[in-house]
Amino acid sequence: MENLVLRLLPRRKYGIALGYGATAVIVLNTALLRFSLQDRLPQYPLLLFMPAIFLCALLFDRGSGFLATVLSALTAAYLFMEPRFSFRISAQNLLALFLFVLIGTTMSAVTEALRRTIARLDISEKSKALLLEELAHRTKNDLAIISSAITLQAHAAEDMAVRDALNAANARVLVVAQAQEQLRGDHDGGLVDLSDYVASLASGLGDLLRDVRPIAVRVQCDPLDVPSPVAVHVGLIVNELVTNSLKYAYPNERGGVIAVEIRSDGANIVITVTDDGIGCPLSTRPGLGSKLVRLLAKQLGGSVTREDANPGCRIRVTLDERAFLDQARRRA
Repeated sequence: MENLVLRLLPRRKYGIALGYGATAVIVLNTALLRFSLQDRLPQYPLLLFMPAIFLCALLFDRGSGFLATVLSALTAAYLFMEPRFSFRISAQNLLALFLFVLIGTTMSAVTEALRRTIARLDISEKSKALLLEELAHRTKNDLAIISSAITLQAHAAEDMAVRDALNAANARVLVVAQAQEQLRGDHDGGLVDLSDYVASLASGLGDLLRDVRPIAVRVQCDPLDVPSPVAVHVGLIVNELVTNSLKYAYPNERGGVIAVEIRSDGANIVITVTDDGIGCPLSTRPGLGSKLVRLLAKQLGGSVTREDANPGCRIRVTLDERAFLDQARRRA
């Protein structure tokens, strides 16, 4: 409703003379329309003038609405009330005109208050969007600094296990940084285009971890706009699953394809990561990445399943976005 009102509002404030002149023209056109419908609306001399009053108060100000009310009452009394073409008004019509003027003036005042409130809300929304964009930019910069520090520490580490752990931590930091980069600070309330975000994330992971192995990471994602916290959860899950496939599914310089599919299934988001590597024995003890995936899925009210893809391994994560948002609202 507020978007419709904003589209109707003029981009600049009109002067009093122009506003009152336009008000008279609107009332005149309404009278002509009412006159053309005289045979169909003989019992409703005041009906069509109500929208004219609302339009004048909305486009200009309450003064124009008051003027439209008076002009409409005089026009209706003279042209459409018996005796016509006279201002001799019966007691019944006089009561109707009094109620019409009362309603018209009240509607004009309320309409102007509504117009001002919606205009203030529009300014507030634009300010919020600007602050959100600035916050996302600063957060991304802070995360970039943290990522650089972790990268330097990883390069300085002599122990390969420590280096791998730092690289994994750095990849998780970059997931959050990329979500901030994709954040849209507009009237959508800070949403992330999940398709672009996951495609960028998967491409970066492939470049970082595949080395010289011929491994392709392909992404197929439904067009989904999700809140930033949900996007971060999805990104972290994709990060862990693709990282595990890149690290363990293709030993001895093997090549292959890792397919990431994200689709909407009603209220759920289903993430499927499939590789064509050496497979995933069910007896394998879950590592830190697998535990993190299950924890993230649980936070979004979801589940994780693992199956043999013949060849390779397929892991499917089902998330309930509404459950996560309900939890966030309860915390707030």
